[in-house]
Amino acid sequence: MPKAEQAPRVAEMLGLVQMGHLAGRYPKQMSGGQQQRVALARALAVKPRILLLDEPFAALDKNLRLDMQIEIKRIQQRAGITAILVTHDQEEALSMADRIAVLSQGRLEQFGSPGEVYDAPQSLFVNTFVGTANRLSGRLIGLAAGEAKVALSAGAELVLPAPRAAVSIGSEVVVCIRPENLRFVAAAGAPLQGHIELGLPLGATIVHEIRLGDGAALKIAESRSSGAEPRPSGQSVALAPINPATVTLFSVP
Repeated sequence: MPKAEQAPRVAEMLGLVQMGHLAGRYPKQMSGGQQQRVALARALAVKPRILLLDEPFAALDKNLRLDMQIEIKRIQQRAGITAILVTHDQEEALSMADRIAVLSQGRLEQFGSPGEVYDAPQSLFVNTFVGTANRLSGRLIGLAAGEAKVALSAGAELVLPAPRAAVSIGSEVVVCIRPENLRFVAAAGAPLQGHIELGLPLGATIVHEIRLGDGAALKIAESRSSGAEPRPSGQSVALAPINPATVTLFSVP
């Protein structure tokens, strides 16, 4: 890069990562998060055709991490840069990627769009690794017309979409339901019943942990209205899937 362009480019990149006010510092005078931002600015400064990112936001605080994710996504789209991001943060992968590869023990479990990986996982590993999923044990007791009937260990029965892989009647199965796909319902006829063990207010969401009759625990996430508090521990509750089509079924590995 010509010398006359270097200083403006440095200033532009430091501004991008919100480090312009620290331009005169040495690396030893910076925190780990600040050093991470400098490394990112250095990689972007040369206008690469392919950008390799290995846990680039790990040392950043939550708000700055989100700002940097948005900015990198914007730069990537504007410049047409192909970016390969390695991360163990599922939300980070889902928010930034156009395509996701999920690896386990050196094996490619699934490759597809964020929506495909999250909503239509091809294996139990993908379902439980990408995002949060409740696992309920049961037995397949019916299979017809694209639907599967499962007798849960908790005592109730669920009618779900048939599993993608072949499963024989009588086989032990695992039912996966994401916390946001559960709702509280009236007890009469509800497939899942138990009591609240604890509730966690997480900003705009409240997550409750429910203990079912067979001892299994599951989580339910619901939007939190202003001033809403978690339900009291010990309260009896009944639950049902909001949309059974989003519940996945796998044979026991």
